[in-house]
Amino acid sequence: MKQKLNQSLEKKHRFPKFNFSVYGHLVDRYLFNFRVAPEIIEKHIPQVPWLQPRIINGYGVVSFCLLKLRGLTAWPLPSKIGFNSTSSAYRIAIMDKTGVRQEPSVYVLGRNTDLKIISRLGPTLFSGNMQLVSTSITHNPSEIEIQANFDDGRKLFGAKISNEKENLDSKLFDSVDDFVAFIKGGTSSYTPSIHENHFSRVDLVEDSNCYEPVNAKIEFSLLDSEWKGSKLVFDSAFHAGGGIYRLKYLGSIAAE
Repeated sequence: MKQKLNQSLEKKHRFPKFNFSVYGHLVDRYLFNFRVAPEIIEKHIPQVPWLQPRIINGYGVVSFCLLKLRGLTAWPLPSKIGFNSTSSAYRIAIMDKTGVRQEPSVYVLGRNTDLKIISRLGPTLFSGNMQLVSTSITHNPSEIEIQANFDDGRKLFGAKISNEKENLDSKLFDSVDDFVAFIKGGTSSYTPSIHENHFSRVDLVEDSNCYEPVNAKIEFSLLDSEWKGSKLVFDSAFHAGGGIYRLKYLGSIAAE
């Protein structure tokens, strides 16, 4: 049985010659969560039998993730030779049925980076495109302002975060522990691959930090225009900092 399963996976996967990993020291990770009807999620994920929406309290979940790392480099090289980088992505919570049991995962609409070298190397190292964006995290006396724009000036995402402490008010997560279980329960991710009819898989293998809710106001979200009529509702936002953040490329999987 196990041998047949492995043979099936080998047919579906493009395994890399080595499992390339990158890591860095986490400065900031912001997650802005939106809730939406599950049938909307179904329209925006690949129409393959092994992926389906992950439902939380009756809703589908889309998040914008902003990740600022210090000393980003290949594992296990020392981080002192690495880059300071900010990446971002819209991510959809899904269930992955490629294994023996279905597991929580994430479908990433597209990865973005503020470093030209990472944008150029992304297709080679992770078999997926990484679009170049400019990002800023500005600390003002009363708030933190976040901006992410494409290199041609088009807006990607914008938010303001009050310095006042936030009491969680969410229809997705009943507590911070619920959110932590949600985010750390979906450590694998898929995104469109440069290989035709394939999806690149990258797993989060280390995320040694704690999350806390923040009081955020969304100024702009690209999905408001790209998902018109979807009735996306901003639900909650969280921040984490400190510790190590490590991602591992596992190859790509065929759509069928």
